[in-house]
Amino acid sequence: MNLGSWDSAIIRSLFISSIFLPLVAILNSGNLQFSDILGLFVSFLLYIGVFLLISILGWLFIGFPFHWVICKFTNKSYLFYALFPSVFICLSFYFNGQWMLGVIALIQALLFRRFVFKIKT
Repeated sequence: MNLGSWDSAIIRSLFISSIFLPLVAILNSGNLQFSDILGLFVSFLLYIGVFLLISILGWLFIGFPFHWVICKFTNKSYLFYALFPSVFICLSFYFNGQWMLGVIALIQALLFRRFVFKIKT
């Protein structure tokens, strides 16, 4: 059973997906002053710390076990990596929950799948 290069894939997917929420916040903020930019920078540092902690815990308890099951019993399709976050998004919409966490998990899972079996040259 080949699990791919999951260590570098998880680091890449975490850092690429961590830019999503700050980018949305900056685009929605409108006209920014210099003091606003400094405040956003401090908030961004706090966000990155919390985001990485939550994401790593999510990968330890949810992502890696799913990755192992997908590698062991399926053809490693993108569909299987997108299935669990998509179910979370649907349930969050139904129960008025935090669907944005599901979107970020979906982005991470698809980026992870893209990088994990990429052939190194």
